Parts: sequence; C-alpha cells; structure tokens
Amino acid sequence: MDTLMLARWQSGLTLVSHFLFVPLTLGLVFMVALMETFYVMRGDETYRRMARFWGQLYIINYAMGFLTGLVQEFQFGLSWSAFSSYVGNVFGAPLAIETLLAFFLDATFFGFWLASWDIVPKKVHLAFIWIVALGVYLSAVFILIANGFMQQPVGYEIHNGQLVLTNISALVTNPNFLIALEHVTAGSLLTGAFFVSGVSAFNLLRRTTEHTVFRNSLRLSMIIAFLSSLAVILVGGAQIQNVGKVQPMKEAAMFGKVGDAAALQAQFVKLYGPGNYIPLMPVIVNTFHLMVILAALLLIASLIGLLLLWKDAIVRQRWFLRLLLPLIAFPYLANISGWLTREMGRQPWVVQGLLKTSDALSPSLNASMVFTSLLAFTLVYATLAVIDVYLLCRYGRLGLPGSPDTKEQESSNEETENVFALQ
Repeated sequence: MDTLMLARWQSGLTLVSHFLFVPLTLGLVFMVALMETFYVMRGDETYRRMARFWGQLYIINYAMGFLTGLVQEFQFGLSWSAFSSYVGNVFGAPLAIETLLAFFLDATFFGFWLASWDIVPKKVHLAFIWIVALGVYLSAVFILIANGFMQQPVGYEIHNGQLVLTNISALVTNPNFLIALEHVTAGSLLTGAFFVSGVSAFNLLRRTTEHTVFRNSLRLSMIIAFLSSLAVILVGGAQIQNVGKVQPMKEAAMFGKVGDAAALQAQFVKLYGPGNYIPLMPVIVNTFHLMVILAALLLIASLIGLLLLWKDAIVRQRWFLRLLLPLIAFPYLANISGWLTREMGRQPWVVQGLLKTSDALSPSLNASMVFTSLLAFTLVYATLAVIDVYLLCRYGRLGLPGSPDTKEQESSNEETENVFALQ
C-alpha cells in the first residue's frame, strides 16, 4: 500500500475506535443526571442507587474515551500536518475551547460529583452532574463545528494559501453542524438507553436482589430509547436532504446512483481538474443502509418495550429481556456505520471542495513510518478495548456498591483467592 492509503487506514482506525466511546459517554451522562434529578425531586433512594451504579460505568467509558482521544490527536499531528496548516486558523478556536473549557469542565466536576456524595447538599451535588453533562455536550458541539466545516465550508477566505475565518456566526450556524449535532445527540441517547436496558435485563434475568433498581432503570431506558430512536430517524431524513444540497456525490453514493455519480464526476473534473471524485460506492451504500436498517429495528424494539411497560409486564417477559442483551451492540454498529458514511462519503476531499486528502498529508511522511505507527496504534486500541469490555462486564455484573449481590461476589472472589493461595 502507498503512504496515503496507510495514513487513511490509520486515521480510520483511530477515529472509529475513539467514536466507539463517544455515544455512550453522551447518552449515559444524561441518564445519570436524570436519575439523580428524580432522586432529589422525589426523595426516592432507589434513584440515588441508580445514579451511583450507572455513574461507575460512565467513568470507565469516559476514561477509555479520553485515552483513545489522546492517541487520535497524536496520529493526527503525525500524519496530517499539511491539513493542520491549511485549516488551523479556522479550527484553532473551537478545538482550543473544547480542550480548555469543555473537557476540564466535565472532568473537574465529575471528580467533585464522585467525591461529594453525602458531603454537600443534594441540590449542589445534582448541579455537579448537570455541569458534567454540559461539559460533555459542549465538547461534542465544538468537535462537530470543526467537522461541519469540513463537510460544508462556510465563513472563510483564503489568504496566502491558508483558510482564514472571517465570519464566526456562519461557522456556528452552519446547517451541516446543526443537523449533525441533533443526529449525534439522538444517536448517543439511543446508545445509552440500550446499554442501560441491556445491563438491566442481564441483572433481572439473574434475579438480582436489586430488582427495583434495575426495573426502574429498564423502564426509564425504554422511554428514552423510543423517543431517541424516533428522533434519529426524523433528524436523519433532514440530514439526507442537506447532503443532497451540498454533497451530491455523497448522496449518489449513499443510494447507489451510479449514473448520477458518473455525471457528477464529469462536472467535477471540469470544475476541479483531473482526478477520481467518486467515493467507494459499495462501502458507502452498505454502511448507509445498515445504519437505516438498524435504526428501524431499534425503533421497533423500543416500541415493544414501551408497550410492555403497561402494568410492569416488561420484567416478566424473559424473552424480551434476553432480546435486549444483543441489542446493546446495535446502536454502536449504527453510529459507526453512520460515521463511516459521513467521512468516507466525502472522499477524495478532506475539506469539501477545498483540500483533497492526498494534499493533506505531512510532507515528510513515508509508508514505513505509517505502517509502524499503524501497528502500534492497533495494539494500543486492542488492549484498551479488552480492558474496557472487561471492566464494563465486571462492574455491570457485580451490582451496586454495598448490595447483597456485590457482597456475595466479593465473598466469592475472596474464597477463590484463598483457594489459589492454598494451592
């Protein structure tokens, strides 16, 4: 493979690996904040225990997202310095704000939230988790502002071969950014809802002593799953319309319109010069349709769950609880499919109509450098994935802190350790 292809593989690996953690972070933090809100409003201890349990799973996912994000930024600077130089004057502000404000806001206040149970007043503690949620969503806002510009450049001029931001209002009101933000938010809530429902179903199937906690978690997650799946489909339709206006080649690839793509190819050659302007259509059409099919299936599943909420029938339908276990993976697959469609459908452009991916590479980069770093990144991400799955499964199965389930598991672990010690 040549340097460009290896660099694209490396970029794709890091982007997809990092994005695996983003939807759950966005979806789960909202649900944890909602659970604690119910606790403060109603004084029901069940919701307090719910917030603490799901909060411990949130921190595992958040930490892994942070680590994968660091690796992603490293490879970005390594492979795409020409891109950074070209768009730095536009991207600098939103990405700096994302790091200095949004990240430190959510990281700091999540530390306060973890350490201050029963120390500060309930409403102050509740404010901490909502500030965390604000910081997490602000991070998404600034990242999507930058990505929206790559899809639909607005508010800029070209000075001395570099982009210069001339209209910040156009940047933050970019239709591509606004629709993507709605779509990512809905998809993230859907991911969080089916994650909570799946873990809750697992604990209910094993007849946990914390029946009320996981029953209430399941009920809340089914409501959010239905609303968010509906929103995903509705907002997705609006996003397709915008793609048709500003990225017609991507739309042609999404729907497999070979004739339209060929006509657009001829137009783009006249407009931009020689080159292949058609993305990998088999990949784009399949990822797009997979996303749509998964969204439809999740809507149907959430609707069934919503109907089963009547008279608390959902916890008695063990077939449905079993169904929820594999459905945990469906929103992840849908989110990744959608992201691949969004990013690969833009090729060969890294900034639509302005900068080709082939021109964005670091000048000193060579194939052996990228191949070596690709192997290293693959090893790092594989290790992090194993750790993340292990920790989520362990704490999701272990139960709530201080619950009988937890004590039994801890006792079992101690007995096992004693057995190994005797051997």
